[in-house]
Amino acid sequence: MVVQDTDRYGRTVGRVYVGSVDVNAKMIRQGAAWVYRQYAKDQSLYRLEEQAKAAKRGLWGLPETERCAPWDWRHGTCNTAPV
Repeated sequence: MVVQDTDRYGRTVGRVYVGSVDVNAKMIRQGAAWVYRQYAKDQSLYRLEEQAKAAKRGLWGLPETERCAPWDWRHGTCNTAPV
């Protein structure tokens, strides 16, 4: 992992690698994760997210009413019930 920042709760924010694979980028490319805009500094992640949205990969293939960003889920502001 490459540490990039520390959030307001003292948690490490970083990029995770398995060998040469950038796990963060791979998850976003597959539509398995959102870009956390508060801490994302790499503009390529935003492009990967837009491509996943356009291709309706992963979570982007769900109807909008069934998607719930992690930060919204933690605050209980989603229209969907947690699984």
